[in-house]
Order: sequence, then structure tokens, then C-alpha cells
Amino acid sequence: MKVLVAPNSFKESLNSIEVAHHIAKGLRKVSRKFKITELPLADGGTGTSYIMTKALDGEFVSRKVTGPTNSMITATYGVVPKQRVAIVELAEAAGLKLIPKKERNPLITTTIGVGELILDAVNNRYRKIILGIGDSATIDCGVGALSVLGARFLDRKDSPIELNCKGLLNLKRIDTSQIPERVKSTKITIACDVKNILTGRYGALVYAKQKGAKRATMPLIRKALKIFKKVVLKQYQIDLDKIPGSGAAGGIGGAFVAVMKSEMISGFGLIKELVYLEDAIKACDLVITGEGKIDKQNLYGKTTKKVVDIAYKYKKPVILIAGSITKDAEIFYKYGVIGQYSILKSSVSLKNAIKNAPKLLEDLAYSIGKNFEIASPYVY
Repeated sequence: MKVLVAPNSFKESLNSIEVAHHIAKGLRKVSRKFKITELPLADGGTGTSYIMTKALDGEFVSRKVTGPTNSMITATYGVVPKQRVAIVELAEAAGLKLIPKKERNPLITTTIGVGELILDAVNNRYRKIILGIGDSATIDCGVGALSVLGARFLDRKDSPIELNCKGLLNLKRIDTSQIPERVKSTKITIACDVKNILTGRYGALVYAKQKGAKRATMPLIRKALKIFKKVVLKQYQIDLDKIPGSGAAGGIGGAFVAVMKSEMISGFGLIKELVYLEDAIKACDLVITGEGKIDKQNLYGKTTKKVVDIAYKYKKPVILIAGSITKDAEIFYKYGVIGQYSILKSSVSLKNAIKNAPKLLEDLAYSIGKNFEIASPYVY
């Protein structure tokens, strides 16, 4: 049996490379009859740079940069010297994984380190940069990153604002006159699959809670986003609430579209082509995919649903594995899914599930392999 293991990352726990490895390891303990192909996926978030760089036969560069809480960290990005392409992942320099839950506060976190990675690539003569913007810990509308590239964000006295969400409350105008020509001539493409606009009910605020926002700070964040939208509309005649994805990663997507004239593309679509996902699904007998949490929201543009859709097209059965699965995810059974499994059981706390995810994944995959009727092919 040819099994394709093609998961996304388990947010704040394992990247997709690790998830695929542990699922495959569990299956291999069952039988050598499983011919397993590991094909980790990403959509602009954790793992994007690694997967794309490997697919393009590139290499990796590590740099000391400013982390989301302004302390120095080591971050890595990918480069493809022959094509003069750099692949930067926001999560490396401003991701949730870099801040313990109790210390998260999107009012003060910043994307300065993201800008430092981009500038490093520009200074090393990479003329095309792909920026994956998933899994961010920030809601600074990219002012941290863009300031490093030469943009200035000023208050009513023409003084620089604080480079975070709190600083946006004082934003009056954006000055791009000091952005170097080498930066302006670099093509920066934003890889993202989130469709949220900047403000409103389905705006960037939707993700504020997971980034550490408290109920008392929500009104301030909402106000900051509205101020940024107003300034961009006045200066660039661009309504960020009419651009799907402008609210992605705390507004950095929309900011780069407005200030740097960046293009936004599907992170999953880009990786799907690079790793020949469709061909791999066509060639297999069973697809195993999943991510950290699977619920009804996964029907709206998330990696899991996109993999399921391709498998459904080629009449391939799918098994979903996740950290947690909600009851409303049963709708996936309509799309060729034959099983859904979670490592988060009533006897396992979320904290322990995250800590012991590798072993739990291996054990779960072993159990699935044991119970799967290899001799009886699934009838679609």
C-alpha cells in the first residue's frame, strides 16, 4: 500500500517535517507493506522556508535579529543563489513559537526582525524575496519590518512612533522617501492563505486572542487597526478592507501591498506546485494529512481541506490526524475522508499533548496502521 503522509504543521508544537516524520515512523512499526512517502506541507506559516528551499535545492542562512519582544534571537531563511531568490518566514523572527503563552502581548510585539532578514537578503543581492507570513505573534501592521527597509512611521509632530501596535495609535503619516533604491527594486511577494481583511468582524482582530490579547486591550487594537487603515487610504488611496489577506499576520500583508507594492499569492498553491503534490496524490493509495486543530473553519481555505479536495478529485481515501478535532469536523466525511484521529484525549491535557506530541503521533499512527485493513482496499 502506497501511503502519502502530507500534513501541515501542528502550531506551537511541531513543524510539518516533524509531523510527517513521526506519523511515518509509527506506520513503519506496523508493517513493511506500507510504502510511505513523506511530503510535509505549509501555507506561508511555520515550515514554509524550509520546504520551499529544499524543493528549490537552495541553502540556509542564519542571522542574529530582533525578536518579537525586542530581544536578540537567531533566525534562519532560505536562499536559492542560482535564481537570486530568498525565502523569508515571518514566524522565524516574529512567530508565536518565540514567546511563552504567559508573555504574549500583541500591543507591544514587533516585526523588526522580519525586516532585518529581508534587508540582509537585499544586501546580499537577492532580487526576489518570498515572505511567508503565517503564525505571527504580532499586530503591528508591519511597521517594524518596513521601518528597517527605510519607511518612517510618524506621529502628528513628525516624530517616529513606537514600532508596534501601541505605536499605531499615534500614527499620522508614512514617509517612504528614505527607502533605498535597492530595496524598492526588489520584488517582495507575500505568501499567505488567510483571507481576513484588516478591520471589522473578520479582520486581523480575529487572531488577537491567540497572540495574547486580553479583553481590556481589544478596543485599543481595534482602534490601532482603524488608524492604520485610514492613513493608508489617505496616502495611497488603497482601502485595505477591500483586499483579501490584508489583515493576515496582524496587517503585515496589507502594509506590504500598500507601501512596497507587493503581490499576495497563495502559500499553499506555491508549495503545492514545488513539491508536485497533485502527482503524489495521484500515485498513492491512501492520503494522511492534518494539522494542529481541525474544525469547520478548515473548510475555508486551510491546507487540510485543500489536500482533501485534491484527493477527492482523484478518488483517494483520506485519514485526518490532528492535535484536536471538533465535532463539526464530521462534515469532512462528505469529502472522501474515512477516518479522523486526534492526539488530544480526555486523559491528556493540552500542555502534555504539545510536550509529548512526537510520541503521541507515533503511537496514534501505529494504532491506525494496526487497525487498517490492508488486504481490503477501500471502495470509494
